[in-house]
Parts: sequence; structure tokens; C-alpha cells
Amino acid sequence: MKKVLKSRTIFIIANSSWYLNHYRKYLLHELKVKDLYNVVTISPLDEQTEELSKLSLNIPWRISRSGNKNFLKITKSFIRLILIFRSLKPMIVHSHTLKTNFLTSIAAFIFGTPCIISFAGLGQIATSKGLKRIIFILLIKIIGFVSLRELSNNYILKRDKRTSFIFQNKNDMNFVSNIIKIPDTHKHLIFGSGVPDYFLTKIKTNNWIKKSSNLSNKNNLKINLIYLSRLLKSKGILTFVQIANNFKKSNGFVYGSIDPSSSDSLTKEDIKNIIENNHNLKFYGFKKEPLLEQTYNYPILLVPSNYGEGLPRGIVEALALKIPVISSKKATCDLFDESLIYIAKTDQINAYKDCINRILDDFESGKLQQKLKKGKKYVKENLLESQVFEKTISVYKNLEEINYKKIKK
Repeated sequence: MKKVLKSRTIFIIANSSWYLNHYRKYLLHELKVKDLYNVVTISPLDEQTEELSKLSLNIPWRISRSGNKNFLKITKSFIRLILIFRSLKPMIVHSHTLKTNFLTSIAAFIFGTPCIISFAGLGQIATSKGLKRIIFILLIKIIGFVSLRELSNNYILKRDKRTSFIFQNKNDMNFVSNIIKIPDTHKHLIFGSGVPDYFLTKIKTNNWIKKSSNLSNKNNLKINLIYLSRLLKSKGILTFVQIANNFKKSNGFVYGSIDPSSSDSLTKEDIKNIIENNHNLKFYGFKKEPLLEQTYNYPILLVPSNYGEGLPRGIVEALALKIPVISSKKATCDLFDESLIYIAKTDQINAYKDCINRILDDFESGKLQQKLKKGKKYVKENLLESQVFEKTISVYKNLEEINYKKIKK
């Protein structure tokens, strides 16, 4: 028998308020404006909590973003989550990131709450080895076990309709599907979090769009290389520094913050040393939409990441603004190919330098302008926030329809 819906409260849970405000702001805004659900966000207090509170009822929740091995802290986080579930009795929960997915899936299992598990990139799972990788896979198996079953009369029953899974790329979907058997009807592929529509309409000066008649030699161009991500070694920050340092006719602009929760992050001392030895590099910390807000002469976005990305938002923003992109093969998530961006054949510095030279050749021949035009069209047709919102809402409504009777207002 289907449950009768008593509350239209939805929990949207993550391991940082910054994540929700940065990647799910449009979703939260539309849910509030259209009055589709009573939105409750559950996340730790950080610099974005106040902003997040304007879009939802935010409930502080302590959970470490790192692979915390402190069992007592994890238990306290779980008990706090259980108490929130029991108090507010959500209709649906939507969880993000591995540890949060793990705790949320168990809480949803206990209360029989329909649940959406989002894998926004596999992160360290993609590069981990040995015991760490075994633990990651075990967590995914537990998520699968409790998500596809229910408690009924003290028995654990197999049931595959209470949980849906959202993936941002096919590689992640295939990886997780090889670990846990998810019914095809409950696997959803939604590419990234999208970019705002205004990325397509705001007019920006971009030297790449139209070849200057005054250009006598491509080798005289002073290009600007841009890095747009957390300052993690696995995301390629040190590779970016080397590329900018080796390509003499370039400046490097770094937009990203240190991540104190990650041992893979640069430190303040690291940044100080890099700046002292590379005078053409500038570090700005995290800034919202720097590709849109700043104007550069001949900009190129570099994404030399080997991290388990979901779908790098920087690539989508650059395509929308007709800025050339050079990416590692891994960061393309098998969604972007050479018809849209430039892909380094290896992780070596020379592979990225070759891509820069190809951009200059294509600029001179006129091929680059056609590629940039095609990239913007691709974003317009597939990767806008409004499109991601409609697909996500479709998952919510489908899960609601399966699990609850419709009630008359």
C-alpha cells in the first residue's frame, strides 16, 4: 500500500553550505519561488550559510568533508541526522557526496523515506588505491544495500522503488553500477549543475571571436591562461603552474581556494613560494564567475585535472562565453570531445603546450571561431541551469508518484 503524503518537506543535504549555494542555488531558488516543496537544507556552517538561509530553512550539521576516521564524530553526525529526520519527517531527501550519501541512505532506510543519491563526481575514489579504495567501494555497497531495501515488520525486504540515483556523467554511472545493481528506471544521467542563462546573453569582449586584421604573427600574442578550481594537486594546480611558467608569452590567473580538509591541497606557504618564483602568476582565491566578470586578452581555460570530476563547471562556463578550453582526458568526463575543446594527449607539459599551439594555428586559419561557436550552441541546447532544474524536478516527481498517493489540496 502506498503511503499517504502528510508533508511536502524536502531535505537537500551536502557536506558544505558552499557546495549547495554554489552548485544548487538555482534549484533552491526555483523550488522556493514556485512553492513546489518546503525546502530544508542540511549542511555545516561556513561562509555561505547566511546566503543559503535566504533560499531555505538551513539546519546546521557537523560533518567532516575529509575522510575522517574518528568513529565518535561520525556517530554524532549520524545521530544528529536521525533526530532531524524524526523531527521534520521529510517527504523526500536529496543527498550529495559520498559520506553524506552513506549516512543519509541509512537514515532514509530507517524511516522509509524516498531518497535521491547524487554522485557529483567520484572525487578521490577515482585515484585512490589499496585500503582506501576498498573502504570507498564498501561504502558504495552499503549505500546500495540500504537504498534498495526497506524495513517491514522487523524484516529487511528487497525493494527497488524507494531510491533514485543521479549521475553527472556516464563513467561514474558505469563505475557505481558495477558495484551495486541499480534498476535502469532508477538511474538518471543529468549533466552537471548547469550554468545560468545569462552566460549566453551577456556581451563580452573576446579577442578570439574575430581575427584582427592587425595580427601579423600568432607568436606575438600575449595569451592569458586561467585556472578555475580548488587548489588541489589532483586537480592539476602544479601542472598549471608549470605550463604557465614554460609558455613565456603568457600570464597565469588562478581562481580557487585552499581546502584545509584535504591533504592534497596547497598550503599558504606553497602559494607564497610559487608566487615568488613565478612572477607571471596571480592568485585571487575563490571568486564567483571570474570568466564572466573579468575581461582578458586571448584567454584560455586550462583544466589539467586527474581528479574524479562530475562535470567541471568551468568548462561549461568557458564554452558559453566562447573561451577556448584545454583539458586533460579525465576531466572531459567523456562528454566533451575535440569538436568542442582541446584535449591533451598525455599529462606531460608538452602535451598542453601542443594544445596551445593548436589554438593559435586554428585562430590564424579561422577554425577556432567555428569551434567556439559550436561550443556555445552545445551549452545552449544541453547544459543550462534551467534544463538541469527541469530534469531534477522530474526525478523528484517520479519518486513522489511512485511512493505516495496523490492528495487533494
